[in-house]
Amino acid sequence: HDTLFIFGAGHVGLQLAKMAHLTDFRTIVVDDRAEFANTRRFEHAHAVHVADQFATVFHELSLKEAAIDKNAYIVILTRGHLHDQTVLEQALKTKAAYIGMIGSRRKRDQIYANLIQKGVTQKSLDQIYSPIGLDINSETPAEIAVSIIGEIIQVRAQHK
Repeated sequence: HDTLFIFGAGHVGLQLAKMAHLTDFRTIVVDDRAEFANTRRFEHAHAVHVADQFATVFHELSLKEAAIDKNAYIVILTRGHLHDQTVLEQALKTKAAYIGMIGSRRKRDQIYANLIQKGVTQKSLDQIYSPIGLDINSETPAEIAVSIIGEIIQVRAQHK
């Protein structure tokens, strides 16, 4: 089954989880804030996890969920550059079919530079979808979520 891992339970993550449910993805939401990451907000998610810290979140997930394999899609929407970089660094070690990270090109380039200094290869970075989503001039959280799920559906179709 195709699983969408949403890191970040804010406005865009909430809309994306709804759309993932409508498009037949098993959805797992992860955030370090319990007031955002809960089943009341994410009623259609398969699972909602409150991470102790993003640095160990993939290890925690591997204990609680199935492995993040070629049927996994990872979307990084945390509330900060540092958390995004921490999640991205771990995501790159998986076999996920899709890794997307929200943010400006400037933010992306800074995170990529940091990861290259840590030994991540350009080839690894080239597989990331960032800026995330199809370019449809989206502005609201729901529109941004549409652009992201559209891109993921496109990638999923190419992998079938």
